[in-house]
Amino acid sequence: MYEDYKQVSVADLPGLIEGAHLNKGMGHKFLKHVERTRQLLFVVDVSGFQLSHKTEFRTAFEAVQLLTKELQLYQEELLTKPALLAVNKMDLPNSEERLNELVEQLRHQEDFALLLPEGTAPRGALCFRHIIPVSASTGHGVAELKACLRWTLDEQADAAQEEQRREKLRDLRPPAAPVVPWRRGQSQT
Repeated sequence: MYEDYKQVSVADLPGLIEGAHLNKGMGHKFLKHVERTRQLLFVVDVSGFQLSHKTEFRTAFEAVQLLTKELQLYQEELLTKPALLAVNKMDLPNSEERLNELVEQLRHQEDFALLLPEGTAPRGALCFRHIIPVSASTGHGVAELKACLRWTLDEQADAAQEEQRREKLRDLRPPAAPVVPWRRGQSQT
């Protein structure tokens, strides 16, 4: 809840794993929630992660690309939603360098896609409106993340409201009369 008592709903999808678009794990149950969201918030570990001892270790960049690919394979329109990226565990050693590396990789995704394991690169890139470094452990960046979420949701609501206002104005306007160009020598009656 925010200071002005506005509340936002957040769907946490921790089970979105490789193969979710094929209903692997909790696949479609989680992905159905994504369809109803107004924006996407990816949370990745700055150091990367390994889901289990049976799966490969993924860097933060690989995790973002994998999540993007799962969304794309499930429903490509999901990638048109506004997206934010929270980079977690910024309290760990070397996290600042890893964050800078991730940001560089995201800025030049097409160049770094060659580093991804075969078949994991999405067809298109997801463009994050904001990348927010956070530490859930220390609380660093959490207030900024909440403010950014609120700001982007408010911005979307304002844009939607403006579009509705314009549509109403268009509906109120009478159709324009056809304009006939006047030529010299023509009467103006």
